This record gives sequence, C-alpha cells and structure tokens, in this order.
Amino acid sequence: MLQTRPMCGRYVLTVNNRPELKTLGIEVRDRFNIAPQTEVLVLDETETPVLKPWDYSPSWADPAMHLINARSETLRQKPAFRGAKRCVFLADGWYEWHRDHRGKTPYYHHLGQELLYFAGIYNETSGCAIVTREAHDNLQFVHHRQPVLLESRAVPHWLEGHDLFASAISHQVECYPVSQAVNSPGNDGPSLIDPRQYQPTSSPTPALGESGDLFD
Repeated sequence: MLQTRPMCGRYVLTVNNRPELKTLGIEVRDRFNIAPQTEVLVLDETETPVLKPWDYSPSWADPAMHLINARSETLRQKPAFRGAKRCVFLADGWYEWHRDHRGKTPYYHHLGQELLYFAGIYNETSGCAIVTREAHDNLQFVHHRQPVLLESRAVPHWLEGHDLFASAISHQVECYPVSQAVNSPGNDGPSLIDPRQYQPTSSPTPALGESGDLFD
C-alpha cells in the first residue's frame, strides 16, 4: 500500500558538531524536527550532497502522490518506483510514535553520536522518499516499520543499485520517549530530543498504512 501525506513524520540532522558535513559545500543548519515536504539533505547517485524536497511522486502521477517512504519489500514491483534513482538521507536519528490507550507518545531513535544513513530514492521531477523495512525486534514495541539503515561502507553500493535491506546496525539502535512538542512541525530545537519519563503499557497494534505512520 502506498501511503500519502501522513500526519506525522520527523527526523533529526545536526551539522555543528559534524566536521564532515560542514565541508559539503551546502549551507545547512541544525534541524531537530525535519518534516515531510521540506527540503532535506541527501547524497544523490553520484554521492554529491544536494537538497531535495522530502516528497516523492512518479512523473506520470496526476494528482501527485506525495510519498515520503517506499517499502523495501515491493520497491522493485511498484510502478510508482520504477525508474527511480537512488539516494541516501543523512540523519542523527528519527522519531516514531508508540500507541496505547493513553494516545501516541513520540520516541527518538538513535545510535549514540553516530551519523545514520537512510536508504532512499528520488527522481528529478518531484523529490525523495525513505526506503523502509520491518522494524528490528528491539524496536517493534514502538512501531512495526523503520528506515533501511546503511553502514557507511555500504552507501556506494546502495547508490549503484544494489539492494541492501538488512544491516547489523538496526540491532544497535536505541530509543527513548521525548516531548509531545515534536508533534508540531513548527517546533524545533535541541530540547525536542531530551528524554522524558514514560512507560508503555502494551505493544502497539497499528493498522498497516495508518495515517500518522512515518516509516510505513
């Protein structure tokens, strides 16, 4: 199922503490609440850093689909993704929402201070989307999907067209609850990733393709 314009979808990228990003030649700022349909920093198929809208649609779609993700399981089959080029999203971490009877609680997913590489696709007529997979066991209690994570050495292989949907990185990812302030894309700042006290009451049971799922 192709997801269109979900209500939630956020990730984080900071550059001030990353010398390797300061040398890219593109002016970017620290962002703690990156939302769909904004311009995001990606590496294109030549590993060139570029800014593209986080908003993918095949050239033939009318109206536009406004996709922010693509399932790895059907990436080669879905007509919407045929002919798409490869890219890589750069991130410090991402948010996903745990659901229980009290509502939705955002969790921040990260790998310490390490830069994360999300597998992505793009085209020249619209923008880009994050490729997703089933969440690793250690993350399932928050959400059933996650971005496809790439090791830095695997980035060139993904961009060359190799399908790399499993990585040892996923089992190292940690997560913790954060403020509901991240729900509004107008909020930004480092306080959004500060830990908050919260204890989930049960495993989430979201419907597939449910509006509000970032990494469906």
